[in-house]
Amino acid sequence: MSSSQDYFIPQPIDDTIQCLKFIPASNLNYLATGGWDSKLRVFNINYNVINQNLPTEDAQITSNLEFGHQHNSQIFSLSWEGNTGRIFTGCADGSVNYLDMQKNSLSTIGRHKNPCKEVIYYQNYNILISGGYDGVVKIFDLRSGNEVCNYQFENKIYTMSCEKDLLVVGLSELKMAYFNLAKLQNKIFKPELIFNSHLKFQTRKVAVFPDGKGFAEGSIEGRVAIKNIRDLNNPPQINKDNGTIMGKDEQGKDDFAFRCHRETKDSNNPNSVVYVYSVNDIAFNKVYGTFCTVGSDGVYSIWDKAKRSRLFERTDGNDKIPLTACDYNYSGNLLAFASGYDWSRGAEAAKEYNASNNKIGIHYLPPKQRKN
Repeated sequence: MSSSQDYFIPQPIDDTIQCLKFIPASNLNYLATGGWDSKLRVFNINYNVINQNLPTEDAQITSNLEFGHQHNSQIFSLSWEGNTGRIFTGCADGSVNYLDMQKNSLSTIGRHKNPCKEVIYYQNYNILISGGYDGVVKIFDLRSGNEVCNYQFENKIYTMSCEKDLLVVGLSELKMAYFNLAKLQNKIFKPELIFNSHLKFQTRKVAVFPDGKGFAEGSIEGRVAIKNIRDLNNPPQINKDNGTIMGKDEQGKDDFAFRCHRETKDSNNPNSVVYVYSVNDIAFNKVYGTFCTVGSDGVYSIWDKAKRSRLFERTDGNDKIPLTACDYNYSGNLLAFASGYDWSRGAEAAKEYNASNNKIGIHYLPPKQRKN
């Protein structure tokens, strides 16, 4: 199937996908997924480019299920151990797990008191970072398999992201924090800064820029903020009145926020009702620096933050089924996204959805959708 229609993986998914990640390898396109049915699946995505270098450049995409493993609890997060066949998972029962695909073995290396919301493999120091609803960020040394340090926040951890030495944490009650992981070499693990979000509603997702010099933050109110942190050793000042980072100094001169994942009922009426949807996930294209947002409106959008413009937008074709997760492959020319009910409309609306709404889509990006 060509990317003009997007490709949907045919294997049935029993419940909503919560997380998906491509393996960070140039010669592989394995896509790992996990969610509310507690099953980790790994798909092998294959594609052939057609009409290359023409305005009609596209791709024919196929897939097959490479691996599956049933967990004991719902999977909230996953992370590949580099380009190996090993995967870390964080689950609703608080467990932090290590899965070896070749051996088909799962072992628990740590645990949070409440659900584990995020796991991140950080290759520079061969460590695993986990964060949970208990407000604890844990660091595991993978050489010994032991937890070596942690930090306790006063708020729940909803989202984390890490690139280079920048680790950003999104917390409950509009709190944010970031760490300089280079200080782990001196056995220092504490936030460089704890501050209030510049967005007015709860943070849903953070994603650090590929160069580690800032991050994007998405909220439940259909807004994204772009924040720059150019010098990890020189944290900006905090506004004493509202707890946010002070105005646009050298670090924050390119900061901005924008509305997305919104729908106006009548575009011709300036007073028309505006429907606002949550930003459920943000993923950066590490080759081109652009990024994708997916939302409860069933839309995925590709953005160029340097030019503050949208490159591409599309619904998933499933009658506005919410999109819950997204990721780019290593080469930056495939975008994976997942659809399924995200509970943004509460339990009553869950009756409108069924297992057929749980899908994983693959979109091929021609050059014009990768960067302006």
